[in-house]
Amino acid sequence: MKVQAHIECNSEGFYTVYCEEDFPFGFFGEGFSADEARVDFVECFKAMRDDYFEQTGEFIDAEFTFVYDASAFLQHYKGILTLSGMSRMTGINKAQLSQYVCGKRHPSPRTQEKIKRSVQKFAEELSHAMA
Repeated sequence: MKVQAHIECNSEGFYTVYCEEDFPFGFFGEGFSADEARVDFVECFKAMRDDYFEQTGEFIDAEFTFVYDASAFLQHYKGILTLSGMSRMTGINKAQLSQYVCGKRHPSPRTQEKIKRSVQKFAEELSHAMA
């Protein structure tokens, strides 16, 4: 089963990973980095899955695709992508992006979609940079 896992970041820079898929057991991941939270999420899933298997004999497996919300994405890549560059790429004011990184504000669904489209376009351009 393919499942989308969401990565979020709070105002203190602490990451959480969760999924909205309905599993017969609960699990999530946490960490001081997106990578740490992803690893914790997968380990927690495996532990809960194995415990569920021992109790019921039913084996549940999943393949996770991790997606960032805008704040977590900006926080995770702040050392690589500058706010000035992100502002030019997205057309969103640098101060507004900074508030998203710091967790003071959260982007509206429309703004989050704008950031997503801009980043995907940039990623597509990068994928052809060294052809």
